[in-house]
Amino acid sequence: MRAGIGIALAMLMGAGLARADDRLRIHVEGGAGRDYQVAVQRFVAEEGEAASLLERFDLELNRALEFAGPVKVVDRRAFLDPIDTPAAWKGHVGCDNWRGIGADALMNGRLETRGSRLAVRFQIWDTVRCRMLGKVRRFEAASGAVELLARRIADEVVRRFTGIRGVSSTQIAYVSNRTGNKEIYVMEAQGSNPRAVTNNSSINLFPSWSPDGDSLLYTSYRAGQPQVWRISRGARTNGQLLRDGIAKLRGVWGPDNAGILLVIAQGATTDLLRIRENGSRAQRLTRARSLETSPSWSPDASRVAFVSDRSGSPQLYILDLGTREVRRLTYRGSYNASPAWSPTDGRIVFQSQTGASFDLYLIDPDSGDTAPLVVQAGSDEDPAWSPDGRKIVFASTTP
Repeated sequence: MRAGIGIALAMLMGAGLARADDRLRIHVEGGAGRDYQVAVQRFVAEEGEAASLLERFDLELNRALEFAGPVKVVDRRAFLDPIDTPAAWKGHVGCDNWRGIGADALMNGRLETRGSRLAVRFQIWDTVRCRMLGKVRRFEAASGAVELLARRIADEVVRRFTGIRGVSSTQIAYVSNRTGNKEIYVMEAQGSNPRAVTNNSSINLFPSWSPDGDSLLYTSYRAGQPQVWRISRGARTNGQLLRDGIAKLRGVWGPDNAGILLVIAQGATTDLLRIRENGSRAQRLTRARSLETSPSWSPDASRVAFVSDRSGSPQLYILDLGTREVRRLTYRGSYNASPAWSPTDGRIVFQSQTGASFDLYLIDPDSGDTAPLVVQAGSDEDPAWSPDGRKIVFASTTP
């Protein structure tokens, strides 16, 4: 993230290595249930700055809700009641007219300024049972952050419906060589506002978010030998993660308190190492005479998916961190790589070579059941899940 590191707290996972001609894609899987239909009245605003920002806020709120996935915004042309939030907006609303247009919920509120801060108060009504979902909430941000404020509110709406916070206010970390060097960039989840995090005229790869979204790990060749570095916003120490002289090709942050997985290189082989966030208690997880790389944590941090060529070609394996048992997962295809474990439902997305290009597949790590996810003319690589498990971002050469 962030040349500072940005301003959102909940982040998308790093998108991995992207070449100059790659395009980042966001894939949305269809769920079994229907979308929630939400009617959003245009918020009321006090005179002054809040009124001048209302149109921008309204546009971004509707975009963010649509981006969230399980929420669909009801077309205002269908409204039987006013488009604008009434002046006396808090409290009971008439539900019949909203149910009549198919709205599962009604959302309205007020935009106001307090000094240099922009504040929004809003309510959400379940129109089917005609009762409020939660309490009236208040969100604040700097007055220039109207888009971020709208996205945070959209994420809260998703949470009230699904129990899992939305990802409209998250960010994507990725690699680009647009300046001639491979540097780490971040952009908003919808693809806007790309900005550089690193600018060291070296090779920088494999960004990985911390669980709280406050920090990034990434690999850099700035000192010659590849090492894992950290950049953050808070009180954490920035800089090289470990200074033990061993080359480190990648660092992957685990779920809360799980630690960090490192890919270390010694001679012609690479292995997996587990450390605490502060670099202590190093545990060697593999000692094979092969290349072990691309680790991905299971949601409960009990297992690790990784890639190894110990069978002769790159394949996916599962390491049980309790028993240290290693089990081969993929048998189809001659080149399988870049596993990413879903944070919510246990599936793993990975890339598999088809001819000269790669396609994306989903696999159940317990049964081995595999299904194609993205199969198209170009090459699709380096998938990563959003924190809510509803979207996948990946690099693609497909026009």
